[in-house]
Parts: sequence; structure tokens; C-alpha cells
Amino acid sequence: MTQRPEDIPFQTAPNAGPLDTQTSVKSALRTLHVFEFFLLNRRHATAKEIATDLNIPQSSMSMLLRSLKDHGYLDYNERDKTYLPTPRVTLLGAWLDQGPIRDGRLIDALNWLSEETREAVVVATRIGIYSHYIYVIPATGNLRYHIPIGSRRLAATSATGQILLSHLDDEEISAIIRRTNSEIAEVQIDLKKTLETIRAARAAEYAFSRGQVTPGAGAIAVTLPHSIETAGRPLAVSIASLLPTLEQREAEFVEKLTMVREQVAGAKDVS
Repeated sequence: MTQRPEDIPFQTAPNAGPLDTQTSVKSALRTLHVFEFFLLNRRHATAKEIATDLNIPQSSMSMLLRSLKDHGYLDYNERDKTYLPTPRVTLLGAWLDQGPIRDGRLIDALNWLSEETREAVVVATRIGIYSHYIYVIPATGNLRYHIPIGSRRLAATSATGQILLSHLDDEEISAIIRRTNSEIAEVQIDLKKTLETIRAARAAEYAFSRGQVTPGAGAIAVTLPHSIETAGRPLAVSIASLLPTLEQREAEFVEKLTMVREQVAGAKDVS
């Protein structure tokens, strides 16, 4: 069956594979995925819509949504049978940040970047050997790739991962690459070549990943200021698209990504 463009999975680095569900509590993960669904779609939704999007049996989803409603995390509209998160959810992470995330500067800058480029915009953080996509704005052009929130890619071979690694010293980067090769047997990363790539990203202040899984696709990424998050955990923002588009508009995309970084740092207004 031919996939519609918006259904094509987008990967800019070797997929790290599914998380270990044997050590995860399924209902807890499903709850988080429900809230990520609302983060991405930003509208009311029925149990059937959410279940279909998350590939979860509707009966299980209906039970979970009713439980979240009963505990005050979701509102339920009886008329059209739709759900929406309550303000209780909004306040859950409010204590973590008093800066650009809390005051809306980051989201405003990401929305501006999406409108200016019409390409997919991704925010990622590094956890161990992986780059985790924690926020995604889908592309709005004619050809769109599906990038789920929660996706993870190998840090050593993805644009977001490489630019985050560029802030470490070479010894630390080498240790992460060796660990990756040890834990992911089917992906053996060339240590010397990857170090050179990350050093180049460090010098240029941006990383350009040319698709290693999805033919003809890639991403360009920069880091966001460490001050954006209370605990100082590094974040990266990237533009993901087809390689011809990235190569033709590389200078433009790097400039716009830099403007986003300056906006969230309070040094520039892109609105």
C-alpha cells in the first residue's frame, strides 16, 4: 500500500529501536503519550482518535482516559465525546522553569521558525547515548514526514545529538561513541570520522546530518542557551527536511536557527 506523504516516517539517524517495554509500566507510558498527543495536536479529541494515533486498543484507551478524567487531568465534553487536558496538567511542570519555556518565548520562537521555513522543527535533549525528541512541530509543506514526539536517535549520528555532544570534550565524546558501539551491535560508528564531524560542528556552531536511514533526508541543528532550563540541561533545536532543501537553504536555515537561539536568550525578538 502506498503511503501518503504525511505518513512517511522521518529518520535522520539510525533508529535506536523501541524502548524496553519489559522494564516500563505500560499504563504510565500510555498516559505520557496521551499528553504528548495533545501537545502535538492542540485540540479536543475522541478516544478513538487518540487510540488510532497511538496504536493502542480503543477499549484500553477509553479506560485510561476515563481514569484521567476522574482524577482531574482531563476534561470531557459530553456533547461531542472529546477530551482535553485540564489546567492541572499545565501546572505539573511549572516549578521547573521560570524563563523562556515558562514565559512562552521558546514556543513563540519555534512557531516563528515553523512559519518561516514550513519545515519540521524539533527540540531534543541528550539522555545517555541517545538524542530524544521532546517537542515537534510538523512540516506544513506539500511533502511532510512524520516525526513522533518521543522518538530517539543515536546521539553520535544525529544532528541534534552531534551538536549537543560538541559541547563535551573529545574524551567524553569518544567514551559515548564506544558505549554506543558496545550497546548497539548492528551500528558500528567510526570513532575517528565521527569525532572529526563533531569537531567541525563545534567550530561552525551547528550540525548538519545527512540522512543515514531515510534516503535523501536530513537535519540542521543548533544548541539552545543552557539558561533556558532551570537545571541547565542542554537542549538543541533542528530543522528536518529533504536533503536538496537543506543544502539549498543551509545558510538561511542556520541564520534562522541562530535567531531562535538569540530570541530565547532574550537578545533578539523574532516576532
